[in-house]
Order: sequence, then C-alpha cells, then structure tokens
Amino acid sequence: MKAVQIVLWIIVVLVVVIASAYTYYGGFVTISPEIKEVGGETLVYEKITGDYSQSSATSDRVYQKLLEDYQIGTTKGFGIYYDNPKVTEKDKLRADIGCILESDFDKMEGLKKDFEIMEYPKDKYIVVEFPFKGMPSVIIGIRRVYPALNAYAEQKGHAVDNPVMEIWDVPNKKIKYRKALVKTEKF
Repeated sequence: MKAVQIVLWIIVVLVVVIASAYTYYGGFVTISPEIKEVGGETLVYEKITGDYSQSSATSDRVYQKLLEDYQIGTTKGFGIYYDNPKVTEKDKLRADIGCILESDFDKMEGLKKDFEIMEYPKDKYIVVEFPFKGMPSVIIGIRRVYPALNAYAEQKGHAVDNPVMEIWDVPNKKIKYRKALVKTEKF
C-alpha cells in the first residue's frame, strides 16, 4: 500500500513539473493572429536546403562569423521557411537562416562576400508574438503557432502555403512569426 502511495506522489509531482514547464515556455499563451504592416529589416543569411533542424546551427554560424570576422553584434536571429515539412520531403525543404542587421550598414560590401543579404519586404503579414524562453519555446511555438497562422489565413481567404518568417528577438524574449499573405518574386 505504501509503495502505491509513493508511485502516485511521484506521478503527481511529474505532472506538476511538466505542466509548470509547459506553462513557462508558452504552452498556454493565447495565440492571436492579426494582419499588420511590418518588414523593412536588413537580413544577413545563408540559404539552406534540407531538414529544418539545421536552422539553429546555421543561425549560430552566421552570428559567430558576423561577430568574429566583422565585429558586428546582433540580437535578433531569423528563419524564413518556404516549404511545409508535412508535404515536402526533408531533403527538399528550403529556408533562409541568419541574423537581422541593425547597424554597421557601412560594412555591407564586405558582408556580401560571405553572406546573402536582402531587405525583408515591408508589407502586410499575418503576425503572432510568442514568448521566447529557450529552445522549448521554439518547439512549442512551432506546434501551436503554425496551425493558428494557417487557420487564420484560411479563415481570411489567404493561401496557407505561403512562407513564414520567425524572428528570435533575444532582448525582448519574443518569437515573432510572420506569414506572407501573397507570394512575391522574393518568395
């Protein structure tokens, strides 16, 4: 009888710990998509093809190269994801991964030797903000935000398969999601 009580207490404690962690990383945050005009950021990035799990390593590589070779510190990373991994084979997934340049625009010519550079189009996008408290927030955000973006796009009569940009805003502890409303020549 005592062993059963101990097992039950262990289960209760595990459930409380898991629920607390899920809450902390954004598991119960309200997802409220809306259409806003945003964009205009200067993006320094690498194109990747293949599994999206390489995004973190690519982002770190771009950040380190900017810091070490160009003495440019950045506080925001990003990923633009062009393909839906549920319908596209892993080895054919396409993304642009890198950092948002907020200063040091005088170093652009040198940066062009090592990176792709573009100004993210200023336009109307479906946007959502989500808390960023570490890698679990990214994973929970993918599972919660993407379905909400797609449902909102469908509800408003927009294409569901348009690219999504994630901005990992470290100082403000937010992940900003942007779903393009219309495919453009940039996408």
